Amino acid sequence: MSKYFEIRWHGRGGQGTVTGAKSLAEAVQGTGKNISAFPEYGPERRGAPLKAFNRFSDDNIRIHTSVKNLDVVIIADPTLIGNNALTEGIKKNTIFIVNTEKPAVEIKKALNINGQTLFTVPANSISKKNFNKEIPNSAMLGTFAKACEHIISLEDLVKESKHIFSKMLGASLVDKNIEAIKEGYRFGDVVYG
Repeated sequence: MSKYFEIRWHGRGGQGTVTGAKSLAEAVQGTGKNISAFPEYGPERRGAPLKAFNRFSDDNIRIHTSVKNLDVVIIADPTLIGNNALTEGIKKNTIFIVNTEKPAVEIKKALNINGQTLFTVPANSISKKNFNKEIPNSAMLGTFAKACEHIISLEDLVKESKHIFSKMLGASLVDKNIEAIKEGYRFGDVVYG
């Protein structure tokens, strides 16, 4: 891993975007890496666009600024596509993970990206099936493990997530979140470079 591995999440208030970033950070920390996770809010209300960030490193993390050199962009709300902020700071090898039922090639064109790998995952459908509501973060964590196995494997993500979720959720919700993670890993589409 280079000095920092940086991720920016895009979503809306109430979708679990900030919780997703924090859960991912805790899971990666469980594998021995140093982590940071923090949100950036606009107006703090349900449905308002927001960003959350992760920074991972084998070394100590001594900076606490917004992520600017993106390795991964995670888009939890596909209605944000078309906003130029989604592609700010991307590199040729930035990976995109998008919550959508649409084919990856269609989303890549809508984002107007060229050369980057893009994963799609029907995270809202997975969430609706498991929780009866659209909170896509757990399914998106599974897709992250598929896209970035060098950061965290599915096996480690499941193991760490069971520990993390058991501190805040009942047993049945822990199991449903683990199933959503596994489905996020299995389902979806990808278009490389």
